[in-house]
Amino acid sequence: MFRFLIVSAASILLICLAVSIWLRSPRVGSRLIFVGGTILTMSQPETVDAMYIKDGVIQLVGSEADVLTASGGESEIINLEGATVMPGLIETHTHPIATALTGQAVDVSGFSHNSRAEIMATLKEASESYAPLGWVTAFGWDPILIDDLDPPTLAELDAISPDRPLFILTQMMHEAYANSAVMEAAGITRDTPDPAGGELVRDSNGNLTGVIREVNAIKMIVDAMPTPPAGIPDLLVNLQLGKYAQHGITTVGVLGPVGRIEEPLESLRMLGSDRSAPVRLIVYALPDQIGPSETPNVSGRFRLRGVKFWMDGSPFAGGAAWAEPYENTPLVRERLNLGVDHMAELNYTQDDFQERFAEFHRRGFQLAVHVQGERAIDAVLDAVESTLKEHPREDHRHRLEHNALITETQLQRARALGVTVSFFIDHIYFYGEKLPQLIGEKRLERYMPLRTAIDTGHRVTLHTDSPGSPLGLWRAMRTAILRTPRGTNVPIGAQQQLTIVEALHAVTSHASWQLGLEDEVGTLEVGKHADLVVLSHNPTTIPVERLTEIEVLSTWINGQPVDVRPFSEGNFHLAWQALTMSLGFD
Repeated sequence: MFRFLIVSAASILLICLAVSIWLRSPRVGSRLIFVGGTILTMSQPETVDAMYIKDGVIQLVGSEADVLTASGGESEIINLEGATVMPGLIETHTHPIATALTGQAVDVSGFSHNSRAEIMATLKEASESYAPLGWVTAFGWDPILIDDLDPPTLAELDAISPDRPLFILTQMMHEAYANSAVMEAAGITRDTPDPAGGELVRDSNGNLTGVIREVNAIKMIVDAMPTPPAGIPDLLVNLQLGKYAQHGITTVGVLGPVGRIEEPLESLRMLGSDRSAPVRLIVYALPDQIGPSETPNVSGRFRLRGVKFWMDGSPFAGGAAWAEPYENTPLVRERLNLGVDHMAELNYTQDDFQERFAEFHRRGFQLAVHVQGERAIDAVLDAVESTLKEHPREDHRHRLEHNALITETQLQRARALGVTVSFFIDHIYFYGEKLPQLIGEKRLERYMPLRTAIDTGHRVTLHTDSPGSPLGLWRAMRTAILRTPRGTNVPIGAQQQLTIVEALHAVTSHASWQLGLEDEVGTLEVGKHADLVVLSHNPTTIPVERLTEIEVLSTWINGQPVDVRPFSEGNFHLAWQALTMSLGFD
């Protein structure tokens, strides 16, 4: 018996040792030389033959002979074998928590369905299947991509799922649909007041319709959802961060940590501070997530940089505060169910927003505000101008996000006030063919005016706002250059096209500047962190149409390869922690 126990213990130890070796993240030496390919610096000189890295910091870029001499001959040689190295990509605006959690929801998107009947069948099947947390949650409802997708009625949702809560979140996350069981679980009645910046839509008799509009109203539902088992959300989010790294992204701007997770800011802080974190995290928290004495932090892989606000909503749910009404087309009137000459309201009164903006500005935060329409942009710029008069602050770099119909005059004003701009260019790729039905042909020509922004002196950045659209900065760059919607060769606003170099700067050097990291990452220069990506093709020489064919061979942070495997060492520890917590061993 004793011998059996010894053998069993030894076997378990050997298995644990083998697993730990298998899970161990790949590591290389502290002194590296990259040669044998193209090194695209995104600085001067634009390309070099070799790069020397020591202790995660770039020591020299230049000719192979100079680099080999400078390194002293004791470095590990990384032969690129014809591949291209460039700075790691930077996604300036995304939602990793929401992306991770919506990935577990029922998919009803226009990327996987072609009709309303298909979606309703999917919802019915889901409502009759096992739901681990008791709710049926779906993501991706998109009346723009699917031609016959009229909004669901409360009666329809109750018929599909009479007893269990059924909650559907639209693709852009600015509108949702809920059955009666959801309303009951959230404590919402016909007498519940609308939250600031949100709407519980009612009919002419004051009865709830099941339609929920804008982030603050949707949050009332999300807060009522059952909490996933302890530790599981952290694992799901870390797996999502690994997917960013798989796309060649080394730094992520988290613009509002939204999603059903108990302490989203603390979860990101924990994950981002780990030395094995797949990406750097630069976080813009929601106003109520920041304590009264909290200030920005300016070092480490996790940084609380700013605060996120929404001044208007999504163009695809009737929430964009244009200067002129939405078009009165069947898409607007019948599928989006908007009134004649619909004009969206702002989410804040000017005085309320001014007060909130000034508070966080005084505390040193960088403020990022979701704006689509001209009226929303004017409201934010008015707040910036008033705040700066009373509380001057150099180089604040406050941000305007998305900027669908920002005007040249507004871009000039923003530049004069030191306000930066980031564009959600995927609107053109995924929704370009439908945009004329929302805003007409005249306004379409200046939609997402990237060239005008550059001409007025802005350092333009691009983002994908995942899960608003799928991850894919190469797709975003291609769209910024070609400006052609999916399935067509006809550009929208061809005069606003970028060059490949401008598009690359938008996701590297300009992006690092917007996030306040220009002294650390974004270019391959002496003294900067060796955050880089190894690519199968040189993006400056491959045809623009083929940019999305570029394969990410490896992603590096601080001169070390990022472990992008789902079964990485970090994910194993998070899974083990979730298991022990669920068993009550925390």
